[in-house]
Amino acid sequence: MTNSRSIETQTVKALSWQMLYGNYRSKLGTHGWHELAREVGAPHFRKMDSDEDCLMQPFNQAVLWIDRVLGEDNGVLIEEIAIASVERWASMFRNLVKQLQGRPQKMMEIFCTEVHPYFLNDPQASVIVTSAKDHFVLQMDNGLLEGFKTGLVKGFCDMVGADTQVEKVDDGYRVTWTIRQDTPVPSRWALFVNATRLPFLTASVIPVLVGTAIAWREGTLDLATFLLTFFGAACFHIAANVINDYYDHRSGADEANLTPTPFSGGSRLIQRGLFTANQTRNLAILFCGLGTLTGTALIILVGWPVLLFGLAGFLAGYLYSAPPIQLVHRGVGELAIGLAFGPIIVLGSYWVQTQRVGIEPLVASLPIGLLVAAILYMNEVPDRYWDERAGKKTLVVRLSRETVVRGYMVLMGAAYAAVLIGVLAGWLAPAALIAVFTLPMAWSAYQVLRRHIGFPYRLLPANATTIFVHLLSGMLLFFAYIGTGLVERL
Repeated sequence: MTNSRSIETQTVKALSWQMLYGNYRSKLGTHGWHELAREVGAPHFRKMDSDEDCLMQPFNQAVLWIDRVLGEDNGVLIEEIAIASVERWASMFRNLVKQLQGRPQKMMEIFCTEVHPYFLNDPQASVIVTSAKDHFVLQMDNGLLEGFKTGLVKGFCDMVGADTQVEKVDDGYRVTWTIRQDTPVPSRWALFVNATRLPFLTASVIPVLVGTAIAWREGTLDLATFLLTFFGAACFHIAANVINDYYDHRSGADEANLTPTPFSGGSRLIQRGLFTANQTRNLAILFCGLGTLTGTALIILVGWPVLLFGLAGFLAGYLYSAPPIQLVHRGVGELAIGLAFGPIIVLGSYWVQTQRVGIEPLVASLPIGLLVAAILYMNEVPDRYWDERAGKKTLVVRLSRETVVRGYMVLMGAAYAAVLIGVLAGWLAPAALIAVFTLPMAWSAYQVLRRHIGFPYRLLPANATTIFVHLLSGMLLFFAYIGTGLVERL
């Protein structure tokens, strides 16, 4: 591998500078850091987005400066500087690190295929020559200092409990390791959290809570059916998440994605070799089975109409990514999931308590469904370029950038309009108006999307905020009905 880019054009991410600053600003002191910045021509990285590109040469000069001032100017400290940066990276990806304890081979594969290419904005920044259980050979023909390269390798192996030796050989860098005796076993819980995308279960929890709260306000609550509804919705939600990973792997959409984020690009477990495709499929079958058993119990308790709600929700989640329908490929996936995690779950949760449907739970379900649709819509934006290349025609792929931004505003605006209209028309309890208090957060997410639509990592605040708007708005609706019910009982 030969890097055709000259050193003058090679880059590092602003995040590299930010980690360097975090590790050495206090050691150099304010005056020392200002002197470093002035001498090497450091960029204004503290005001930059983490994934913005900076020239590599000033970064190398900064590392050499630190080695000269804090070390013995012999290059020994350079490795330590790289290792310290890796430790900061590890603090941001704790869940992944827990999954890879005692697995340096897999960590090096991820370093070569994801991490190093990202930091240098170069898909060929590192190439795997040999990947074996007891050694690893890679090429890194880029302009980073040699000591920094070896420090990166040692740091990424060290974080998963391996003492490493790095040797320069004809075909690159040969890495051998010894697993430390006190290295913990890989965390099965961390793997499970990733595989199921457990933090995203708020999308199914909220509608169950709101539907049940409306029924409780009307004087009906059976704890057993509530718990079964809660568990069943969660199981089918997890199944849908895992099914999506499986079919995005089958279609090549996740493999094509070179800028995955915590909110998009899938769980990456298949791509990282932590789960096989068959294991992923089997996990989906397991949770489908658990959801079916739970639904059967509900049918026995409250009647067969529960089957209609459960089947409708399951089909929406399954057909979202499963062939031949693949709703997300046809630009209607957001609508299907919005219906499933809005009206279907809210009305279903209300029905199992009351054995009827009503206008109030239906109207209350609309903002929840619209906000879930906005989550999916927003999470598709970072993947827009890669989905298009893979032939995955999501809604945001089909729209221009300007229309994507307007579409997000329409979804969020419609959610708040549903609350306002519902209260003014008397369909919702007046206290439900409290859900509108999340509007400034939604506006903040819109502004981030408008400014950074072409930059996946800069969109992370918008992704996170959209999820939090749904969570907080839903919880406010829930507490509005709990509070209204308590006041009416006084």
